[in-house]
Amino acid sequence: MKLFLCSHFSSVGSLIKEEIENKKVAFIPTASLREGYTGYVGSARKLFKKLGAIVTEIDISTEAYSTIQSVFEDADVIYFTGGNSFFLMDQLRKTRTDGLLKKELANGKLMIGESAGAIICAPSIQYIEQMDEKPEDYSQEDDAGLDLIDFYVLP
Repeated sequence: MKLFLCSHFSSVGSLIKEEIENKKVAFIPTASLREGYTGYVGSARKLFKKLGAIVTEIDISTEAYSTIQSVFEDADVIYFTGGNSFFLMDQLRKTRTDGLLKKELANGKLMIGESAGAIICAPSIQYIEQMDEKPEDYSQEDDAGLDLIDFYVLP
């Protein structure tokens, strides 16, 4: 499985420029949608553009599953911005994008997770609740993460 997990992507993304240059990137800003400050989203967009990536931006909380599936299948890289980890995990599970992501990772695609995008890879996201407030409309009965890694990221 190919994962690149970080706190601030635009500060370190050039370390994997060969994985990004002229590649198709599915850019998922969903975690940032309810945040006040989103400067990191814009800085990530700039870095992808600088590296010649072909970016398709998609909000998984509003798109149809078939659209998400098509974008993920077409992408070389799947990138999740920072933001609220609980909102992102809730949307991944509600839309069944979590299973789709795992399928694409099993097919060798690179996932880049920035902050919340990295936190969701852990076995559970409960540990981040002291820093990341659960939305009032959080619909999950547990705080399970994607369980892609066996440690906990603290961006």
